[in-house]
Amino acid sequence: MAEVTPFRGMRYRESIALDEVVAPPYDVIPAAQAAELRERSPHNAVHVDLPVAPGEAAAEAAYARAAATFARWQADGVLVREATPSLYLVDQTYRGPDGRERTRRGFVARLRLADFAERVVHPHERTHAGAKIDRLRLYRATRADLSQIFLLVPDDAAGVEDALAAAADAAPAAAAREARDGDGNLHRIVPLAGPGVERIVALLRERPLYIADGHHRYETALAYRDERRGAGDHSADTLMVYLCSMSDPGLTVFPTHRLVRGVVVPPLSELRERLQPFFEVVGTPLRGLEACRSALDGLATEADPGRVFGLYLPREDVCLVVKSRDPEAQQRLVAAGLSPDAAGLSVTVLHELVFRQVLCMDPAQAEKHIDYANSVPDALAALTGGRYELGAFLNATLVGQVRAIADRGETMPQKSTYFYPKLLTGLVFDPLADC
Repeated sequence: MAEVTPFRGMRYRESIALDEVVAPPYDVIPAAQAAELRERSPHNAVHVDLPVAPGEAAAEAAYARAAATFARWQADGVLVREATPSLYLVDQTYRGPDGRERTRRGFVARLRLADFAERVVHPHERTHAGAKIDRLRLYRATRADLSQIFLLVPDDAAGVEDALAAAADAAPAAAAREARDGDGNLHRIVPLAGPGVERIVALLRERPLYIADGHHRYETALAYRDERRGAGDHSADTLMVYLCSMSDPGLTVFPTHRLVRGVVVPPLSELRERLQPFFEVVGTPLRGLEACRSALDGLATEADPGRVFGLYLPREDVCLVVKSRDPEAQQRLVAAGLSPDAAGLSVTVLHELVFRQVLCMDPAQAEKHIDYANSVPDALAALTGGRYELGAFLNATLVGQVRAIADRGETMPQKSTYFYPKLLTGLVFDPLADC
């Protein structure tokens, strides 16, 4: 099964404040924030992990510059190699979109890459080729893992959680470092070594792993591994990953809402008529932004929230909450070749029945018409700008549903899950050497 090992990570020297040099994942940084992070510190992680600024055309010179910067940081002692192979405990204390404070615990390690056919690492989302080209070019230039992908570990008996807690208790408190992200969430990292680490590694050999976030990067790592193997080099056989127990009390999944553009959306009366065969309207349509906001914030409180979602028509400033009809909706999706697990997901119902059947969106072209938002306020703010014809608001996909879909070898639409908070880039790097 999974081969997870400690490694000698490379971290910023202690005299550098982590707050100044860490960054969000490269693919969620808007242009203005990227510019601010570059100005914040000449050593901020965006200088190497985001060599091409958002909106700029990719050029080989940008990747070469990132590689030169990364090498210079090592030569100048900005980055220091860990003396002992370690796992890296990461505690993230955060307040999610629902307003509740939690702490999520996980750890960073090396994972020996395995093809999906080996059923060691299980994906659950579809990917697109274009998103992988940038990361492959960065791999070729830096020959390093600059950020982690997020994996989930089945841990029904909490064995991994307990072993991680024991290893954390044995770690010297002085070794811990902290940083806050732009949302005010606290990220604490501490290296772990010794017998406790051996126990964690042994437990992971018994378990499959599930990708929570980072499907594109995992597939890119496989492609880069195969390139290096073709040159007789096995240094890229591993990938730096962050692992979290599926049973961790701080693990949450939030929904990713859809903003639809460039598609003809009929007026409310006609839309309701088209929806009627597979959906019923919950309550009455609401007009006005504040009324809609309250209704959409309350989606999760509906009975059977997995079948309930909201639709907002910005031209008419009206929203309605709809509920898929059982067994009609599920039977339609199962007849189309989906498993009952996939047919029961609200994101599947939305994409297959609303987008495809009601709005006649070609599934192969759907992503060209969809943008995303992670909160109701952000989505409604975007929808009032005149760019979009429809907002679709979902409830979260459950961790158990992610596992069931992945176990079947099925995939969901992109951004079906939103694991919050994101992992900061810059807590630890892996130069992909043998030690």
